[in-house]
Order: sequence, then C-alpha cells, then structure tokens
Amino acid sequence: MGGERVADAIASVSDVPIAPDEVVSFTQEIVRQASVTGQEGELGRFLAQQLEGFGLQVDLSEVAPERFNVWAVLPGDEPELGLLFHSHMDTVPFAAMTTPLSAELADGHIWGRGSVDQKGGLAASVMAVAAIARSGIRLKRGLGLALVIDEESEHRGSMALVEQMVSSELSYAADCQAIVTEPSGLRLVVGCKGTTPYQIRVQGRAAHGSRPWLGINAVHGAMQVVTALDGLEYPEHTVPGYGPVSGSLNLGVIEGGRAYNIVPDECLIWFDRRTVPGESQEMILGAVQAVLDQLATGEPPVHGTLSVARPDWNWDPIRERGLWPAVTPAGAPIREMVARHHESIAGASPQIYFTDGYNEMDFLINDLGIPTVQYGPGDSTLCHTDEERLSISQLLDATRVYVRVALEATLG
Repeated sequence: MGGERVADAIASVSDVPIAPDEVVSFTQEIVRQASVTGQEGELGRFLAQQLEGFGLQVDLSEVAPERFNVWAVLPGDEPELGLLFHSHMDTVPFAAMTTPLSAELADGHIWGRGSVDQKGGLAASVMAVAAIARSGIRLKRGLGLALVIDEESEHRGSMALVEQMVSSELSYAADCQAIVTEPSGLRLVVGCKGTTPYQIRVQGRAAHGSRPWLGINAVHGAMQVVTALDGLEYPEHTVPGYGPVSGSLNLGVIEGGRAYNIVPDECLIWFDRRTVPGESQEMILGAVQAVLDQLATGEPPVHGTLSVARPDWNWDPIRERGLWPAVTPAGAPIREMVARHHESIAGASPQIYFTDGYNEMDFLINDLGIPTVQYGPGDSTLCHTDEERLSISQLLDATRVYVRVALEATLG
C-alpha cells in the first residue's frame, strides 16, 4: 500500500500546478526585500503571511528584537514530519552592487543580493510546498519549512530552532530527513567542514624605535606563533561516496603596531581553522594552546592569549558551541531520494560533493540527529560577490526536485 501510494503520487507530479512564472516572480519579490543580517524582520513577516495564505500552519518566533524565524508545516495524517526544508533569510551587505534589490531578469538569471545566497533555494522550497498544498494530495506525514535568521553571522536562528525542536515546541520525528537549500549548483552536498575562528593576542613591551632592545616586539612574537602553527599537521577524513578531505588553516588578519618608530606592545592575529569530521573545537584549541605554552618557555619567551573570536561575533553562545563539521552517511535515504529525483528532472546523476565551506546542516545533523543534505539552485562562487545572479533554469529544476522528494518522504 505504502509503495503504491508513493508511486501514484510521484506519477501525478505533472498534475501539480507548478507555474514557472510564479516561481520566478516569487523569487524576484523576496530578492527585492532587503534582509541584510540584523534586518530580516520585514521579510520574515512577509513569508509568514504568504505561507499562511498557502494553507500552512505557521509559527513566527522572535529570536532577537524584530528578527523572526518562520516555522511552517503542511500537516499530514500523523503528527510528525517526513521532510524539513531549511533556508536562511538573511544576506550579506550590498557592498559595491549598484542595484542590489533590482531582481532584474537578464541572460537567463535573476540578479540581486541574496538571489543565490540563498533566496533562490528558499523560494524554490516555498513554491514546492505551496504546489503540494494546492494539489490536495493527502500526506501521511507533515512537510516542514524552517526559515531562519542570522546564518551569515552568529547563527542565532538555527540555534533557536534547535532549542525549540528539542523542547518539543516544534514537533518532528526522530527519523525526519532534511534538505538545506543553500546553493550547490544542484550538486548533492553530503557534508561540510566546520570552522573554529580564533584570535591570539601576543603581548610585548613598548619602547622607542631607536632603542628596540628596551622593548619586546609583539609583531616579532606573532611571527613566531604563525610559523609554529604552520608547522602543525592537519588531519584527513574520508567521506563515503566522495573521498578524502583535510583540515586547513588560514591566517586572515594581523593587527599590530601604532607607529613605525615604536616597538609594538601588542599584536592580534586572527585565524580560520577549518575542521573535518572527527575534530572538535576543544581539540583545536587544545592543540593551539600547546603551541603557545611551548613558545612561552622559549628564549626569548613569547606570550600569547588564545580565544574563540571572529570580528562579527559578539554572542557568547556561538563562541561556546562552535561550528562543527557534519556528514550524512552514504546509506541515508535522503541522499538516494535527492539523487534519484534529480536524475529524473535533469537527465543525469548529480555530482556528489563535500563542501570546504560551513553549512547549517551542522545543527540538523549534530544537534538533532536529522540526516541532511544540501541541494539548491545557484552558483556558490557568486555568493557575496557584486555579480550575484541566480540561474532561472536551476531555480525551476530545484523546485521540481523538491516537490518529488517531498512527496516521497511524506507519503512513505
């Protein structure tokens, strides 16, 4: 019965009224609404209103003043979810874009800030759920949308989502599955690296530049720290169905010195340490602290203070939790479902990928135990650039794939 029901429903997808013009116009509408991180409130209210109009049960949750997560469910016969779409509403600032909110159609693309990262994936998931709601197909299990704030900064939205789901304010089944709709170019992303951003404050002693022997040069000390950290080895992890991935370190910012003729008494160095499955923030900080402890016993000693820090992080909970690597195993049904329905739409199997970047699938996999993949429209190399634009063909294909996966996950 279950298999026949799923097969019949998927076979009837062509009868579900997915209107390409509506998908495109809806995407344009949300691209035209500014939602730079910290200013997501109006978009959240708009999306909640739209989802209620589509017949979904909607919860608008204030995560921070005038900043709302949107939780929406198309209910099924059973009080649990079969599939959850996860998207973020915020974008990075406009930078040098001259018309960031134009949502202009040109060369087969929708142009504008957030079109790729990630209002395209958000719009595709909303339109897919709306199409199923309009079809009148009766679901066995619910279909959910989690639209969150603050992905581009402190991840308050996903942390609040986890708290609500753990406390059962928002219901879901332990065997629920999820799709993060971040842009992947319609590649099937099965995992992501984590990141431990940290700062080391190297202490020195000021002196006049004409008598440097009377001071302790903090910049020189920082150079020793960088050299020592560059000498560390970073682990490799083999991702099933993809291959090996390695941890990495990037020195992004150095701040030190007040004038050319003063020995600097302090130097700040900021690092981005990317982690692979099996590594934790505690492990990373422990290894760095061991390097600093060794340098402190040298001659001359170098004294540095380590902290988890990022220039845009001012919220203790995210510093304490960290951002972890995540991977969904090769046997997870969500991987097979997305791959199969992608092939039915695109005519070829999707490329399996593991991203070096960070992804909020971390919260779903690591905190909630939900098998999750990233699959969404858009070229990720255009994220945060002044040339951000979304492929309309990918937007429409993603919507069609989302419909088919959603039907299978909620009817089975």
